[in-house]
Amino acid sequence: MVGEMTSADRPSRRAAPPALLVLGVVLVALNLRPAIAGFGPLLPQLQSELHLSAATAGLLTTIPLLCWGLLALLAPLLTRRWSSETVILAMVAVLGVGALLRAGPTLGVILLGTVLVGSGIAVVNVLLPSLVRRDFPARVGPMLGVYTLAVVGGAALASAVAVPLQTVGGSWRASLGTWAGVALLGVLGWLPAVRGRPHRGVGAVPVWRDVFRNPAAWPVTLFMGTQSLVFFTWLAWLPRVWHDQGLSAGVAGSLLSVGNVVQLPFALLMPILAGRWGARPLIVVAAALDLIGLLGLLLAPAQPLVWTLLLGAGCGSTFPLALYLMAVRAHTPAQAPQLSALAQGVGYSLAATGPVAFGALHDRTGGWNAPLWFLIVVTGLVLVTGLWATRPARRAA
Repeated sequence: MVGEMTSADRPSRRAAPPALLVLGVVLVALNLRPAIAGFGPLLPQLQSELHLSAATAGLLTTIPLLCWGLLALLAPLLTRRWSSETVILAMVAVLGVGALLRAGPTLGVILLGTVLVGSGIAVVNVLLPSLVRRDFPARVGPMLGVYTLAVVGGAALASAVAVPLQTVGGSWRASLGTWAGVALLGVLGWLPAVRGRPHRGVGAVPVWRDVFRNPAAWPVTLFMGTQSLVFFTWLAWLPRVWHDQGLSAGVAGSLLSVGNVVQLPFALLMPILAGRWGARPLIVVAAALDLIGLLGLLLAPAQPLVWTLLLGAGCGSTFPLALYLMAVRAHTPAQAPQLSALAQGVGYSLAATGPVAFGALHDRTGGWNAPLWFLIVVTGLVLVTGLWATRPARRAA
């Protein structure tokens, strides 16, 4: 089994006070969404300066998702040689270097920085929630709530300050480069988690057939993918949609920030409520909120704040529910990194098609109706896959 450890291999779980470990989780998690959330409000200026089509601009948002999908499957392999704590520390540093390069002078440098940012986040996405389950087995729900709260909080912060940072720094490059400093905070905050623990991995060989024997593996994976596609597509493109409807870049960025801020209580509470009531009814409510929000944007665009609040509440619920299902649907703690890697690897690869397809549909039709209908259809799939993922299932032999 992947990650099975002997008593000699097992690190000291209390090498640092629990409060410092929680702080480290929060500071690292804050870095996992600004790369995309802080990008959307800057799209109009970036497109204009670099002379990019909508589809090409969507690619800059899609690259991190592609990295998350492709590299998530490799994350458990890294822990064969190095500990999860050490790998996380290195990947946050890689993320910081990428953030600096994203402020570079040419499209090629920006693309390289985007790949590094996406690669660093990809590995941390898989390892950090699994580490939370391992180190806080009696408080998985609350700790996943804290983790998702920090992830969503990072997105809210990035979308809120993207345009003001551009104004203060004089360019969108200054705004994007600011996140290198947040990555540095993540490195410093994570050092106590590394101190006193082995730097070498457990040397176990992943046995992927174990996770494929889990009947919940593919349903959880597809739920993760469809809900991520909806979220990251509107995260990237709604500021542009509003801008074309006559709103300023600052107002559009503020609306996006509101959509992210409203997610915060849902990110904290959903894993806790799912532990008490089950995830199934919560998924139905969350998908309904997303659907109403998207239909509102399509049919009554004069009320963007209302629809943004609904979208924020819906997506702020589906993401922590997906993480919760990855944790509780794993048969053992050792299988959790496998299920997380599969769900995020395939799921984010699916989600990566969203921003590009949304932009391509706009390029083809010249409007935003067809792209919004596309997201409405995918939201229906979120509901279907969520119900599938929460069906009671017997453990495979």
